[in-house]
Amino acid sequence: MNIEDILPLEAVLPDLRAATREDVLTELVEPLVAARPWLDRHALVDSLREREHMGSTAMGNGVAIPHGKAAGLESALLVFGRSREGVAFSSSEKDCHIFFLILAPEEEAGQHLRLLAQIARRAKDPVFRSEVLLAGNREQLWRVLVAP
Repeated sequence: MNIEDILPLEAVLPDLRAATREDVLTELVEPLVAARPWLDRHALVDSLREREHMGSTAMGNGVAIPHGKAAGLESALLVFGRSREGVAFSSSEKDCHIFFLILAPEEEAGQHLRLLAQIARRAKDPVFRSEVLLAGNREQLWRVLVAP
């Protein structure tokens, strides 16, 4: 599974307005709900919040990969958000600027874990992170995100 296959342009948020972890989760869920009105916004945010309480999904270097499961999905969904100001996403982490939200079907584990590993590998690359932070508009940012 390639990021390009599951990250539509509309799911790239180049300027998150969120100032808190809760607000980040809510803002990242919005493109999913807009494209799939049957999804329950509150249930998705609650699921993500519960996952964060088990342990922060901040992975260091200003990157967080909040993820969770959702009923009614046939395949994984991905949303990307960038916060220029940064958000305190974990008590032990500096502010996060780069966010990848993954939602996977409740009964699917392998796809979710492969996607998580793929994103984590890319996010560890300082050149990739720099390109993400320097990209201008949504289209430029999308091209950086989906580049092989």
